[in-house]
Amino acid sequence: MLLSVLAVLVVLSPIVIIHEFGHFLACRLTGIRVKEFSFGFGKILWHKKKGDTDYQIRAIPFGGFVEPAGPMFHPENAKESPKPYEFAAKPWYAKFFMVVNGALFNYVLAAIIFSVLVFTQGVPQTDPEKLPATVGSIAEGYPAEKLDLKEGDTITAVNGKPVTNWKELSDALQARTGDLTLDYTHGTQTHTATVKEVDFDPAHPQTLGVQVLPVYEKVAWWKAIGEGIYQCYYWTKLSLVSIGKSFSQKKAPELAGPIGIVNIIHQAAHSNWVNFVFLIGLLSVAVGMFNLFPIPILDGGYALVYLWEGLTHKLPTEKMLTRAANVGLGILVLLVVYASYSDIKRIFFKSKPAAVETTQEEQHVQK
Repeated sequence: MLLSVLAVLVVLSPIVIIHEFGHFLACRLTGIRVKEFSFGFGKILWHKKKGDTDYQIRAIPFGGFVEPAGPMFHPENAKESPKPYEFAAKPWYAKFFMVVNGALFNYVLAAIIFSVLVFTQGVPQTDPEKLPATVGSIAEGYPAEKLDLKEGDTITAVNGKPVTNWKELSDALQARTGDLTLDYTHGTQTHTATVKEVDFDPAHPQTLGVQVLPVYEKVAWWKAIGEGIYQCYYWTKLSLVSIGKSFSQKKAPELAGPIGIVNIIHQAAHSNWVNFVFLIGLLSVAVGMFNLFPIPILDGGYALVYLWEGLTHKLPTEKMLTRAANVGLGILVLLVVYASYSDIKRIFFKSKPAAVETTQEEQHVQK
């Protein structure tokens, strides 16, 4: 339990800090004075004022904020104009830059993490003909689970027919009829195992439930940087396409709420360090992307307001802004409730996983 709590803090802290630092840096670059730079919410545990800014650590470490000087929107009936160092006094493009820079810094963090992982680990081989038929993991609820296969075992034959790579193994499984006999090596020993026809799932009759062992190839540092940037694009596109398909097919989107995120972090904490660090990058992309959604009270919602100001040379009325903020708050509450319901259903009422024999291209970050 303690490990999981620490893991949540280790994962979320850099994501929150880098997001707020993006806002903070944008304020400094545009001449906006920052009153508070806080990590966390609630009671102040520690603070130190330096210059005009009070740096704080608060009791609830899930989140943070940067408070610029002055209101976000200058009241129409205000008796005085905003001071030059206040947020409302700045031109629309400076305000736009300030509100989106937090999300942009989340993408910067993710790109750095992905680039370092690619440089240290290499990129996954995705050609099934170049992948040995070596077991990476066994999916729960599928025939392979009943065998004595272990990670690192290499399958050498299917029903007596030799296989030398993952493509040949996949082709042999697709052609299977009746019982399935596997020859495989475990260390220096050779074993044979048989899966009966009745053990296969009728809905997935060609699915054994074996996933490939990753194979990585080293790349130069400049290629690693390019791959890191590409991963930010890849995961953003994948998420947006998935959401778009949910709406077009009139299906509920797959969302992870607080419970789901904590569960994912818990699992990563008990995995290896690569998966754990990769998760920080992946969640940083998710936070950056979500904050740019054009929902009022999110950074993307504010960005729309300032784009409107740039096009029309005036802000929406205070009444419109208040209504939009209430609508945005309602949308966020509904999203959290729905995502939490999905988390509980997914975690505590698990359905049988739709695992398939995949290539590494489907399991890992790939280009």
